[in-house]
Amino acid sequence: MDQLNDFTKIIHNKYKNTGITKDSIYDEIIKKEKNMKEIIDRVIDYEKKQELNKLFVNTRFSEIFLNIFKILNDTLDDFTKIKKMNLKKIKKIVTKEKRIIYIGIFMIICALFLALIEISDSV
Repeated sequence: MDQLNDFTKIIHNKYKNTGITKDSIYDEIIKKEKNMKEIIDRVIDYEKKQELNKLFVNTRFSEIFLNIFKILNDTLDDFTKIKKMNLKKIKKIVTKEKRIIYIGIFMIICALFLALIEISDSV
């Protein structure tokens, strides 16, 4: 409430009796502006870091393996909800978000395991 009274005094040019001068008002505005600029810069830097962390290249292996099984589970759920399946619906389900990447990684892992099984049988 005191700040509101100060603002009304400033608006009505009654700040002479309060000890507030034009210079002190300017200094306060500049100080707040510098603080806000620093805060905004920190927020922008934080957002840039978050965007970099969202990149697939920067994800950890444990998150990748967890996401593979989450994505597979979600796609299976979506496939079971479809009553009449056609190519457009399959394409729509598979191309959601980052599903293609994780499904591709899962297929590569399966191919590697099958190749290892084939190699172990021949030895």
